[in-house]
Amino acid sequence: MNHLMAKIRKRGNDNKYRKITSDDNFYYKLPEDLDNPIEYLPDHNLDEDSWFAISEFSKKPYCLDILKNNFESVEYSQLEKLEIDKIDFIFSYQDKNEYYFQRVLNSHILSKKLLYLGDAFKFKENTKFIVINDIPDAIYLKNQDKLYFKKLTSITSIFKGIEELYREATEEETKEFLEQSFICLDQGFSSKNVKKSNRKRIAMAMNTMKNFNSEEKKKIFDYIKDYCPDLERKKGAFVVRSDEDLKSILYGIDQRYYTTPVKNEKRIANSIIPIN
Repeated sequence: MNHLMAKIRKRGNDNKYRKITSDDNFYYKLPEDLDNPIEYLPDHNLDEDSWFAISEFSKKPYCLDILKNNFESVEYSQLEKLEIDKIDFIFSYQDKNEYYFQRVLNSHILSKKLLYLGDAFKFKENTKFIVINDIPDAIYLKNQDKLYFKKLTSITSIFKGIEELYREATEEETKEFLEQSFICLDQGFSSKNVKKSNRKRIAMAMNTMKNFNSEEKKKIFDYIKDYCPDLERKKGAFVVRSDEDLKSILYGIDQRYYTTPVKNEKRIANSIIPIN
């Protein structure tokens, strides 16, 4: 029996994992190109048919507790409709000790009219659904105790703290980022004031923004403006006077802000910190 699971955003220490469905379906297929993975190197450009790997993953501080224990589906409640918009990521447990992970951003939860073209035609209006990708964001093979992935930026919202593997932006890259047109430095703030954690975030942000077109960049900047009203703007640019101001922008580029469907509380994803 295979199981499709979801991890939801929720306060407190209650179990945050939910069962979506259990059946004989294989939601993901084990790729055939896992034979020669590359131990993670931040500066390495992967070939299309290659994977990064982290060995002895269960010993890492960012390994999920659910991976350290034997999987028992009876320990998890069924996902409720009201929890759909709170999904942080999904994963499937398949073929005994294979775990496949896929992150879920709010933009990945779609609501459309659907016509099912199976044995019986069915029309459903305002149906919410998540597209399951052909290739998961990460694969954990418990028998090998090894995590496979292609992009670190795609799994930082799943494995909290794994971003420590990411390289720090160089001094030149940090200066280049701070010179972007959407940033306005003030009160003497410069690359010398950027701490180690933000240098790692800058390296990730630069990699993320490479994949944005001009329209997507505008959406990101509007998104930051909406969630960071205290972040001053000057001639359309965000004013940066401190490392905290810079962190707010970097969190925005990583799309870590979200609003709860009940009470409309604004939060930072994964750390569950109210920002209202």
